[in-house]
Amino acid sequence: MTAAVLFTAWHVFAWFLWIAPVSPLREVVPSKLLTQYMIPFFGQSWSVFAPEPINGDNRMLVRAVIRENGADKTTEWVNVTDVETQLMTNKLFPARAANQTIDLASDYRSAYAKLNAEQKAAANLNFFDGEDWAGRVQDTMGRLGDNKAAIGKYIDVEFRAVRYATQAAKAIWGQNVVRVQFQMERQNVIPFEERHNPDAERPKVQLTPSGWRGPQVAKGQSEKDFADTFKRLYKELHP
Repeated sequence: MTAAVLFTAWHVFAWFLWIAPVSPLREVVPSKLLTQYMIPFFGQSWSVFAPEPINGDNRMLVRAVIRENGADKTTEWVNVTDVETQLMTNKLFPARAANQTIDLASDYRSAYAKLNAEQKAAANLNFFDGEDWAGRVQDTMGRLGDNKAAIGKYIDVEFRAVRYATQAAKAIWGQNVVRVQFQMERQNVIPFEERHNPDAERPKVQLTPSGWRGPQVAKGQSEKDFADTFKRLYKELHP
C-alpha cells in the first residue's frame, strides 16, 4: 500500500511538471529522466481542441520495383496507412503502432515545406543506384542551400520514410525489392462553415511526392517481426 501511494504521488508530480510552464521547479527532476518516463506511454496531444483542432487526414502510399525472372516490374501504389490503422479500428485498446505513418506523413510534409525550391525539386529526383545513394541525397541537398537545420530535418524524415517503405514493400511483395518510392498525402475535412451543406465535398488531396530510393533497413530492426504483423493486416484489408 505504501509503495502504491508513493508511486501515485510521483506520477501526479511528474504530470504536473510535464504540463506546467517551464520554471525552476522543473529542474527538480532531470529533464532527460522526466522525458523518458513520460514518453512514449504518457505523452498527450492537445490538437483535438481549439484553436487549431485536427482538420485533415495524413496518409502514406508506397510502391516498389520488384525483380521477377530477371525482369523489373513496378507495383501499384498501396495505402500503407490504411493497412496500419487497422490496429486501432474498432479496438478498445489500440496499439501505438497504428499511427506511425500518420505521424511520418505529417513530419515529412513539414520538413519538405522548409526546403528551398531547388531542394524540393531534388527531393523528387531518383537516388537508388549503388550503395552510396543515401550519401548522394545529402550531398545534393547541401550543394543547393546552406539551410543546414532544414536539410538535417528533411534527411532524417526521408530516411525514416524510406526504411518504412522498404519494410512494407518486402512484407507485401517479398525480398526481391529493387527500389521503393513513397508519397505523402493530406486531405482536409469539409470546412466547418459548410458542415450543413449536403453537396459539400472534401478539398482536393495535397500531394507531397518523392523520387525512387534504394532499399534501406534500420540497424537492429527485425524484418520478420514487421512482416508478420504488416502482412497479416494487409491480407485482412485486401483478402
